[in-house]
Amino acid sequence: MLANADSYTHAVTLTLKPYRLVLTERGQFREALDEMKAQTNFRHFLNRLNANVFGNAAKRYGKSVSVLPILEGQLSHKLLHYHCAIGNFRDDLSDSAIASIIQHAWQQTPFGNEQVDVQPMRSARWVSYIAKELGSSNSVAFDLDSARLPAASLT
Repeated sequence: MLANADSYTHAVTLTLKPYRLVLTERGQFREALDEMKAQTNFRHFLNRLNANVFGNAAKRYGKSVSVLPILEGQLSHKLLHYHCAIGNFRDDLSDSAIASIIQHAWQQTPFGNEQVDVQPMRSARWVSYIAKELGSSNSVAFDLDSARLPAASLT
């Protein structure tokens, strides 16, 4: 992860709601968040984010932001939340525009909570910080299914 740290431009923290209310024909019930639902929610977020950043090119040509997602809170019994390093945005987007797009995409997900922190990444220390819960006992914290590596690292 550190080898590609310079490819990521923004440090992002996304909080998740511990449950959501679902209305069915039988009434309303609480759907609790678990790791699988958190990962599904994050993939939904990425689809929204890529569509907002790249438009139709996201689906047509597979254009995507680069992202290192770490789901934190499983072992520490905190509320589940994501720490991410994100990059590969269009050059015409300012930091404030990127923050707004990320906030909007996250709010469109079923478990997306209001607390979203987006900061320009100044050093690789953020990548080290988000990997703090990774280890032999918690390799599931790295959401491999949602990770998108920079194009340069794929060759």
